[in-house]
Amino acid sequence: MLQSNDPVEIKDSLLYCERIFATGDVLPQPGNGGGKLFKIVVLYFFHLSILQVWDLCDVLRDFDAVIECALVLPLTLSMLFALVLIRTNKKLLIVIEKIRRDINGAILLADDEEKRLYQKYNNISFHFGKFVSALEFVISYMIYVRPLIDPLINSFADQGNDTRPYVLPFRSHVFFDYRYDLKVYTLLYLYQFPVGLVGMYHAAEVSLIVTATLHVCGKLSMLACRIRMSLTKSPAHFRQRMKTMVMEHLELMELADFLNDCFRHILLIEYLNCSFRFAVTMYVVLMTFGRDTMAAINFILYTIIVAIWLYLYSYIGEQLLHESQKVGEAFYHTVWTDLKNQDKRSLVMCLINGQRPQYLMAGKFYRFTLFGFCDIMKTSMAFLSVLRTRVE
Repeated sequence: MLQSNDPVEIKDSLLYCERIFATGDVLPQPGNGGGKLFKIVVLYFFHLSILQVWDLCDVLRDFDAVIECALVLPLTLSMLFALVLIRTNKKLLIVIEKIRRDINGAILLADDEEKRLYQKYNNISFHFGKFVSALEFVISYMIYVRPLIDPLINSFADQGNDTRPYVLPFRSHVFFDYRYDLKVYTLLYLYQFPVGLVGMYHAAEVSLIVTATLHVCGKLSMLACRIRMSLTKSPAHFRQRMKTMVMEHLELMELADFLNDCFRHILLIEYLNCSFRFAVTMYVVLMTFGRDTMAAINFILYTIIVAIWLYLYSYIGEQLLHESQKVGEAFYHTVWTDLKNQDKRSLVMCLINGQRPQYLMAGKFYRFTLFGFCDIMKTSMAFLSVLRTRVE
């Protein structure tokens, strides 16, 4: 890892997402070998998705039960598709290897200013992967253990004479009655333990997208700094210096396009899924706040996490747009009056190329920006109003 006399170092921002994905062998591997663990994970979540869809069909006439199903089913389905897309995307392997090489020292930092610019994005990626993974783990398994709280409390209060039915942590279709059979309930409860990993895998997926995008942002910020420092010097050897800057710019534009090719479909799923789940979880919070305080707290945390995802995608999309525009502005501030006519024409071509902004795309139609985040919130609130009107 890159070291310097500065007490702050460039951290391994891929560390936590790679550790989480390693539990299911999710990341693409060179060649076509292996993948047995990944197939087991996919089969488990595929089977779970079928049972959840079946359960949704069973409760179509119960609006509250449908809403409860809508909290888990979209996340399970989207995570299943995302895992398959990540594992089968060979371009993603190239992107990860490129980021890994840069983090391990291939990235060239000319001075402290460039290091500071890159470290700003590197620190965001590292701390996001660290803390969000832990938060997702806590929230997922708070939901998992919630059905045990009431029986434990009642067992002490009623001295073990409580006859209320057992409840599973996550809804799914069950082919037999488990509600009053402790042994069967225990087996089903343990069977649902891996469901909590959905949140962990989702955190790793988001961390990977954040790390890759902010890595490009950091390098674009460094490039803009180099252009300002290099092309504003004396006209001597201007063409050679400009050629170096242009080649770096084209490489970063290609990497940004590569990222969109890798994550476009995953981000489309995230865009639709998070917008829907935000409205549904807000509705559940409003409905449970006065009845089940523990459940309300869980779902408030869940709602905050979903809102963070939406804001985060919008933030990194905004930063990618901003940093790509700064590169064009750096070419613009070049002292062109002392240049030769041929160099001036070349500079005009750089200015034209610098006018092409980079976006983080969901599918091929939605661009993540902070203005877009406001539109998503308005749409989700409108859907929440529809849900409340439907109940009233």
